[in-house]
Amino acid sequence: MSRYTAYGSDFLSYTIDNEKGKIAFFGIESGGRDRDKHASYNLMLPSYGGMAGAFKKSAPVGSEITEERACFVNAQRSSVAYNLADLRTLKIELNGINENDIFSTRLSIKTAPPSIWTSEAPKRLKSKNPLTIFKTRYTLPLLVHFPDFGRVEISASSDDVYCVEELQMSRDFTGLDLGYKNHSFNHNRMHALHYGSSYLTFKSKNPLDKVELTLKVLEECYPAFPYENDERYNGLKRNWLNAFALNRELFDMGDNIYFHGTAHLAIHMKSDLLQMMGADDEQFKIIRRVYERQIERSFKQSQAKNGEVSVCCFKREKEKSDGCASDSTPGAIIGLTGISSWNLPLAKRLLPNALRAADFIMSLDSDGDGIFEVPYPGDYMGQPSENGHYCNWWDNFAFGHKDIYFNYLCHRALRELCELLERLNKHNVAQKYRSQLEKFDKSFFDAFYNPETGLMAGWISKNGEVHDYGFTFAVSMGINEGLIPKDIGKKMIKILLSKMKKEGYGDLHFGIPGNVMPVAQKDTIDWPCMSDWGRYENGGLNGMNGFHFLTSMYKVGLEKEADEILFAILNTYEKDMTHSGLMPGYCQSVDWRTKEGVSCGYNYLSDNYYFLLSVYVGKCKMPHPAVVR
Repeated sequence: MSRYTAYGSDFLSYTIDNEKGKIAFFGIESGGRDRDKHASYNLMLPSYGGMAGAFKKSAPVGSEITEERACFVNAQRSSVAYNLADLRTLKIELNGINENDIFSTRLSIKTAPPSIWTSEAPKRLKSKNPLTIFKTRYTLPLLVHFPDFGRVEISASSDDVYCVEELQMSRDFTGLDLGYKNHSFNHNRMHALHYGSSYLTFKSKNPLDKVELTLKVLEECYPAFPYENDERYNGLKRNWLNAFALNRELFDMGDNIYFHGTAHLAIHMKSDLLQMMGADDEQFKIIRRVYERQIERSFKQSQAKNGEVSVCCFKREKEKSDGCASDSTPGAIIGLTGISSWNLPLAKRLLPNALRAADFIMSLDSDGDGIFEVPYPGDYMGQPSENGHYCNWWDNFAFGHKDIYFNYLCHRALRELCELLERLNKHNVAQKYRSQLEKFDKSFFDAFYNPETGLMAGWISKNGEVHDYGFTFAVSMGINEGLIPKDIGKKMIKILLSKMKKEGYGDLHFGIPGNVMPVAQKDTIDWPCMSDWGRYENGGLNGMNGFHFLTSMYKVGLEKEADEILFAILNTYEKDMTHSGLMPGYCQSVDWRTKEGVSCGYNYLSDNYYFLLSVYVGKCKMPHPAVVR
C-alpha cells in the first residue's frame, strides 16, 4: 500500500498519511473553479498536518482504505476515520479517544494567513511559549477564512468541544531587521509570522469516547449584484472577504492579521464594504459585530480631549495625539455613519464622540476659507514640526497643510454626519456643519486646481508650493464626492489615462497607480526600494486606489474604458495569488506591483481589495454614500 492516499473534489482536497493516520495535505476552493490551485497549495504546515490526539503516542496498527474513507486503529484501540461525506465535507470520526485533546493541526500561514471568526468573542489565554504571539480559546463552530482559497466551517458533534489556537512565530526567522530608516509600527522588527503557523487544538471539557469533527467548505461570500452569473466577476467572488483580515489579538480588522485596526487610516473602507453586505450569511453578521466594536473602541479609547481620533491616543487619555490629524478622525465618523444603516442605536450612543471629532475637524480651518489645514507644513519629507509627523493613507509622501486627500475625507465625513443628524431630527446641529460645507464647496476647486497640468494638486504646502504629481485619487475622489463637475472631471481623467499610456502602464491589470508623474525626492522617503519611480506608492499599482478611479470613470461616462480596466484587474485577481502572506519582507508583497508585475509592497494590505466596491457603485450603479452627486 502506498504511504499516501489522496481524496478530493472541485471544492476540497486532502491527503492521508497511511503510516501516521493523519492528514498530510489540505486544500480548499470555495468556488470550485480552480482544481489545480487548491490541489497544489497545502493549507496545513508541511510535516505537521493534522492528527488525532490519541495517535501522537503510538502509530496505527491497523487501517482500512477505501475510495471515500480512510480508517485507522492504534494499539490502544482508539480509532480515527476520515470520510469524504460529500463534495464539500470532510468528517473526522474519533472513537475511544478518552482524552481532552481530541485533534490538532498546524495551519501554514506563509501563503494564506487565516482569519478565524466565531459568533462569540474569543477568550485570551496566557502562553509560556516565547514564540507565541497570542493564544486564544474559541467556541465552535469556527469560520476559518483562507484568503485566495475560501472558507471552512469547523463544527463538532458535542457541545463539550472547543478550540485553542496559538499563533506562533518561526524559531528560525525572528529578530531580522527589515526596515532601513523605518522605525514605526514594528516595521524594523521581523516577527516572521509568514514562516510560522497557526496551531489549532480541538479539546473537550470532559474526555469523550466518541465525537465527530466536520470540516465543510462553504460557498464564496460576497454581496449580491446583477451580474453574478458572469464569469468575468469571479475575481470579486474569490476575493471579497480578503478585505476583512482579522487581527485575533484585539479582534478587529487592520491591514493584516497582525496590525490592529482601531483608529486606523483605512478604518472607513471596512464600513464602505460592509454597507453592501446583506444579513443572510452568518459571517457577514460576525464581521459587522466586530466592526461595531472596532468603531466603539476607536472613539472610546483613541479619542483625545480635543476630539481627534488617532492610534497615537490608543488607550491613553491625552489632550491631543502625538502625531497630527490623520485619516482616522474623518474615517471614524464615516465608519459611524455607515454603522447607522444597520445599527442606529449604537450610532446614536456614539454620536457625542462623533460631534467632538467633527468639531476638531472644523477647528482645522485656520484661515476661514472652508478648507482644512493640517498642522504640518508639508514643505518636504521629514520636515521638523512641533506637531510631530503627519501622514495620510499615502504615507510615503510629505502631504501637509492643504492636503487634498484628507480634505476629501473630511468633506465626506461632515456631509454624512449631517445626513445622520437630520435623520435624527437634529437639524440645528447639522446646520453648523452644512455652513462649513458650503464654504468648502465654494473654495475647493480654486484652492487645489493646477492650471499648469489641468489636474488637482495633491497638497499645497505652508510655503505656498503646489505639489502636483498627477495624483489619480486627487481627481477621482473629487468627482465621486461631487466637488469636480463631470465635464471637467472627464477631461482630467483623460489626461491621466494619456499619461499612463505614455508611461507604459498597459491595461492596468495589477491596479491603478496613485500618481502618474514621478514624485520629487524631497517629497518622499529616503529608501530607494520603496521610493524610486514606479515602485510602491510612487507610481506602483494597487487595488485600493482602483475604487476611486474606476467609480469616477463610470460616473463621467467613460464606461467602455472603465470596463476594460475593471475586467483586466478582476482577471488578475481570479487567476493569480493576490495575497502574499504576512510581512514576507518589504518590497516583496503583492499588494503593490510595478507595471511589469514585480512585487513592491511593504506588508500585505487588505486595503488592496477596496477596488471591488467599484463593481457595485460604479459598474452596477447601486446606491452607496461614497458616490453622492
